[in-house]
Amino acid sequence: MSDRPSDELIFQHLGATVVLCWAKLPAVAREQILRQADDVIGLAPIPEIRNEIVKLLMRNAKAQWLAASQTIRPSQNDPPFRRH
Repeated sequence: MSDRPSDELIFQHLGATVVLCWAKLPAVAREQILRQADDVIGLAPIPEIRNEIVKLLMRNAKAQWLAASQTIRPSQNDPPFRRH
């Protein structure tokens, strides 16, 4: 028995990594990834996969934004914001 992770697990990590880095990828790379998703050799096609990928990316971006907004809250010791 090998301690090596399965290809499926490696692909899961790769996919999660791409999602986490999506916003920092060049637009050309993002477009190529979305186009390629419609034609992956060895995997059964998924109808509307491009739309599903975009929805997943949007959910992830929202989750990242919400997590970031939780860490930006002002402390109790900070003075309130005042307009001048």
